[in-house]
Amino acid sequence: MTDLSVSIVNTGSRELLLACLETLRGAGADIVVLDNASEDGSAEAVHERFPEVRVIAQERRAGFGANHNTVIRATGSRYVYVLNEDTTAGDWAFDRIVAYLDANPRVAALGPRLVYADGRQQDSAWRFPTPLVSTLGLLTVGRLGVKQSHGERPHAVDWVMGAALVLRRDALDEAGLFDEDFFLYSEEVDLQFRLHQAGWEVHYFPDATVVHHESQFSADIPERRINEMWRSRHRYWQKHHGRVGARLAALATGGQYALRAAVAPLAHRSARRMLLHTRDAWRVTGPGLRELADDWNGRVGTATRR
Repeated sequence: MTDLSVSIVNTGSRELLLACLETLRGAGADIVVLDNASEDGSAEAVHERFPEVRVIAQERRAGFGANHNTVIRATGSRYVYVLNEDTTAGDWAFDRIVAYLDANPRVAALGPRLVYADGRQQDSAWRFPTPLVSTLGLLTVGRLGVKQSHGERPHAVDWVMGAALVLRRDALDEAGLFDEDFFLYSEEVDLQFRLHQAGWEVHYFPDATVVHHESQFSADIPERRINEMWRSRHRYWQKHHGRVGARLAALATGGQYALRAAVAPLAHRSARRMLLHTRDAWRVTGPGLRELADDWNGRVGTATRR
């Protein structure tokens, strides 16, 4: 059994995917790419340039959790590294990651330090967005007591971002895989919440650093992206905190965006996005990214295929 499999999902980000795979070449892991019905020749390019990489060429577009679940079920390694196609690393540190997980058998999920392409650190570990934590975030505009990706030593946190997330298969067998009712966003929070409920730990691991280039796949459709994000947030809160808790958490989080919009400098674009978040905190009424996938599936006639 391979110690570590890498699960990469790609949707039309050919050049980012190829750059990611180039840095993974020779890293010593079983690499699986699920191509989420791309139309830019991504699957063919991987076959040509990286014949050692296994490609699952999917004919329909599905969500983040569903796609990674497909890869998890198709592999048998003890650990699965869920990885965005818009990531690279000079040293993936797979040996150190596996050694750390082997030495800490109750750690079910681990997240490396994330940095932007210019070297700035990206916040990537957080407290769970409970109604109480959301209210604390409102009082401090998200600046105090919420972020946990700090320090130079590995330590326990609530949850780490899904852009680079190592998962222990034994823990997944106990707590379950990603909840596929989340199309995009909050699915990794939900999974790690369930892992905590089952008695497992999540650790932030700054001994490994991953560069997160942030794909622009949905950058030109910010309203749909924001709608999908809030749809997932509402679902997460209702699932774990009930209707009243969900409403409190949503209003407190929406209040943070309202404050940011009020104090935003003359950056009209930024203020508009903050106001979109504020609106969706009350109720999401417009289409999100799920509808884009559904529309695409309908156009190519694969909506009923599994």
